[in-house]
Amino acid sequence: MSTSGTCGMFTFGGKAKEKIPFGKKEAQAVMDELSTADDADIITLGSPQLGINELKLLAKLTETKKFSRRCIIFCSRTIYNNAMKIGLAGKIEKSGVDFRCDSCTCLTPYVTKDRYNAVITNSVKGAYYLSKSNKLRVALKDIKSIAEEYTQ
Repeated sequence: MSTSGTCGMFTFGGKAKEKIPFGKKEAQAVMDELSTADDADIITLGSPQLGINELKLLAKLTETKKFSRRCIIFCSRTIYNNAMKIGLAGKIEKSGVDFRCDSCTCLTPYVTKDRYNAVITNSVKGAYYLSKSNKLRVALKDIKSIAEEYTQ
């Protein structure tokens, strides 16, 4: 379900039997655990796929800039078509980004161990599977940090 496009959010009715606290400290621990590289030779954004608000943010952050290495955005075809209609995709592509629609960072032949040593990603899910299944080292960072560090 997580790699096949739009999916529903499931909730269970009633009171929670157990509450698990999750704040900035726990989030940082996950980031630290999944980050196994400081740098990489490719950037992937999305997994799950980026939404229109993330694309708007990226367009703003990369305006008049270019990525210093290959960058692939994974998003749904619907989001991409919408971004094309409003001129957003073209702005982002000017920064050197390639779009891949309706596919997953981890389950495609685009990002493999035989092609790359490590990957920079904004995705916790992507970081987990790129490391475990694809056997790549991963630098897990947020979109803003990626845009600041890897564009000129």
